[in-house]
Amino acid sequence: MMKPRVAFFDFASCEGCQLQVINLEESILDLIDAVDIVSFRETMKEHSDEYDIAFIEGSIVRPMDEERLKKIRSNAKFLIALGDCACTGGVNKLRNLLPVDEVVEKAYGDVYDNKYFEVEPAKAIDEVVDVDFYIRGCPIRKDQLLYYVNRFATTPPHKNLDMRFDVVPKEGEVDARSIIQYNPKKCILCRRCHVVCNEVLNVHTIGISQKGNRSIISTPFGVGLEGNKCIFCGQCLVSCPVGAFSEKSDVNKVSAMLKDPSNFVVFVVDPIAITSFIETLPGSDRDMGAEIGKIITALKEMNAKRVMDFTPYTYLSYAAQGEYIRDNRTMTFSSWCPSVQEYLEKFYPEYQRYTHPETSPANFLLKTIKSKYPEENLKIVLVSPCIAYKTSDAFDGVLTSRELSALFKSNEIDLDLYSCKKVDFDKDIEMERTYIRGVRSDYSYARLILEIAYMSKFHNLDVTLNVTPIEDYVYEFAFDSEEGFFSALLIEDMSKLRKYLSKGIEKYNLVEFYPCLHGCISGGGQVLTNSLETIDKRIAMLKEYKGVTDLKNDFISQVIKAYSQLKEVI
Repeated sequence: MMKPRVAFFDFASCEGCQLQVINLEESILDLIDAVDIVSFRETMKEHSDEYDIAFIEGSIVRPMDEERLKKIRSNAKFLIALGDCACTGGVNKLRNLLPVDEVVEKAYGDVYDNKYFEVEPAKAIDEVVDVDFYIRGCPIRKDQLLYYVNRFATTPPHKNLDMRFDVVPKEGEVDARSIIQYNPKKCILCRRCHVVCNEVLNVHTIGISQKGNRSIISTPFGVGLEGNKCIFCGQCLVSCPVGAFSEKSDVNKVSAMLKDPSNFVVFVVDPIAITSFIETLPGSDRDMGAEIGKIITALKEMNAKRVMDFTPYTYLSYAAQGEYIRDNRTMTFSSWCPSVQEYLEKFYPEYQRYTHPETSPANFLLKTIKSKYPEENLKIVLVSPCIAYKTSDAFDGVLTSRELSALFKSNEIDLDLYSCKKVDFDKDIEMERTYIRGVRSDYSYARLILEIAYMSKFHNLDVTLNVTPIEDYVYEFAFDSEEGFFSALLIEDMSKLRKYLSKGIEKYNLVEFYPCLHGCISGGGQVLTNSLETIDKRIAMLKEYKGVTDLKNDFISQVIKAYSQLKEVI
């Protein structure tokens, strides 16, 4: 029996649904066994106009697209709408609220004589040709694609009776009750935020309310995110493709602080936030050290009295946590992530006795700066990749990477006009700046905390760290020697967290987990991206800026010494 011939075609879209086909990994062998793929631009050069099934991704935005789609329809026995852009018009259809000429001018400038830019109001593909089947999603679910392919290869299903409705702006005002705000008028109901919050993080703050084209992202009983135990990780912002979620902005408040000459404004900048801030600047291949120098110069010209590095305070935090492990037999949760503290407080209050906010980086930052600068009008502004810090009243302002860009823009600051020569952070703590690798990834700090605990007690790190995978993204690791034993549990997948919190977790000296999918480098305060290539680029930039030391003993000794000296001062 001849296998069905399949072709994939793309129109106006990001091509993410076709990418899901490629992401089938080992299951793609099942797809190849079931059908004969004769045209697929993303994966093959060959092309054939002889096909039985046509998968169409994207909406129709040009007259030439309509002609091409009609030709595809005439060749195909079955035509399938692949993803929300094809099924409803998706994101592209939102521009239909504006006149076509205005859209073209804003996007392309004066290109009216170019046939490739002769656009018309965006359409779903069934507004142009008959569609046999609809596979929804933004992007589609891989298992649903395999289901349809397998059905076509055996017994073609009846035409799926899909309820049709236009993409229309939702009613309602912006929900501004929390530091994370939701604008229903921007939402296309792709459900990515719902999947991340419920299936990936297992937090269950976000849900779908109402039915059909009245559906909106909401919370149970409309209580708002904060009222429904949101942990403020911001991964809903990261996953949203249209900016329906945003953070409560401190840009105007910080601008006002800087313009008041009586204020003593101290900026504390996390270099992790700058890795994505650089993406807002024109051009590419910018040097992170040079850009930080320009940022420092610009902030001081705007009346910032000190601009300091957040990194030393994280090291002091790890030293404090290591000392606690050294001196106590009880388990402790790592305290570097404020969203973790929110999670435990709201979902596992019985574990509050194992949390120690006094060992957090924010605690050391605030204590150190306030003891060093006792000015009456001291204002502390944190630039961070983490929006959870916005929940703290201890800071006078918290800016995300995006807000730092907005701060410069609103004050008409062009960083390229500022000098970066011999400019560095102000230093109240002398400590080497270095990039720290994690235990199993670049996003974990438990290894360093355990090393500090071991070295501060036994004064050497000659012993081997044993790492034991329990399951995917869950690891036990330990220093086990004649001198002593220290152990930790690292959970890098929040969907598995509750299983471990419910059984014997107190046996570990340290438990670490974090909600942001790639650690702080993809925090809710970063310039938003789902691209692994961009994440890897940020990590590489941070490593180049900080350097990666191999002198483990010397570096950890320096951290322990700095912490001991600081304890005598604050």
